[in-house]
Amino acid sequence: MCDSVSQRHIPVTTTSQAMFDNDFLALKQRFINEMQRMDQEITRFSTNLMNLYDLTPSEHCSLRADSMSIRTDPASQWEMITNSPLVEGEGDNKSLKLQFDLSQFEPTEVKVSIMNDILLVQASHEERTPDCTIFREYAREVQLPKGLDPDVIASFLSRDGVLTVQAPLPIPVKVIGDRASVTNKYNNGSQGSCS
Repeated sequence: MCDSVSQRHIPVTTTSQAMFDNDFLALKQRFINEMQRMDQEITRFSTNLMNLYDLTPSEHCSLRADSMSIRTDPASQWEMITNSPLVEGEGDNKSLKLQFDLSQFEPTEVKVSIMNDILLVQASHEERTPDCTIFREYAREVQLPKGLDPDVIASFLSRDGVLTVQAPLPIPVKVIGDRASVTNKYNNGSQGSCS
């Protein structure tokens, strides 16, 4: 004894109300803006270091150098670098803090490495279904200060996908003629020279 089952269609009405409230959307936009600002600062920081060390992108990997700044003396260039918004702390206790938006990647898909004073941040994601394959990739190269000890660099990936890379800066540049020299405070005061 089965009762008859009736099906009623319920009309779907569209509204102008957003699923995510304006506060959430504003927060998301601020996050996007901050990540874009961080990316611009990282490019400027890396370019200034390349200028300090008299490198060009073709000499040293494939760094973007959209906004090459005017070459100044090494002491002024180093001061510009250490006064970057990416540098925190005071005196000899300054550290570099870089952040990257990797929210579209899983932690296992992110790789951070250093090669010849270049920080390499890479991520790749692949999804396969019977009908399609989605592939997403991220790669960023950042010139790091010479004399930076790779053993003291730390990277952290937040649960919302922001990768933070931090490292203490080497002791400030000493200028000898037109050459810049840095002291590695983590290697018994050994020095590296940059011309």
